Amino acid sequence: MKLEIRDRWIEGAGVRIKSEYPVLRASLVGDRVLVIYDWMAFPRKEPARNLFCYDKSGAFLWRAPDIGFGAVDVYTNIQSEDPLWVGNFACVNCRINAVTGEVEEQVFTK
Repeated sequence: MKLEIRDRWIEGAGVRIKSEYPVLRASLVGDRVLVIYDWMAFPRKEPARNLFCYDKSGAFLWRAPDIGFGAVDVYTNIQSEDPLWVGNFACVNCRINAVTGEVEEQVFTK
């Protein structure tokens, strides 16, 4: 379920979280809030690791790892919630474990 983003607030479905960085997308998946932050807010020339997960109260749960593509290793969009598939700027779709944040599968799409 897509959540609303206003200024630096993520809201909807009983969720109200102030974000750390500018938000590109936020979704409620089960009882977890998945947030893709704007990769431009992260250091250049290294993986952004811009996919974060919080519980509904805003407590940090995990940050997705990079997948080894250097500076273009940036998460861009949630493609599927169950199972959780997230697109990456390096033309790789990643199946991510929604409980642990671990990347379980990678599919090159280009």
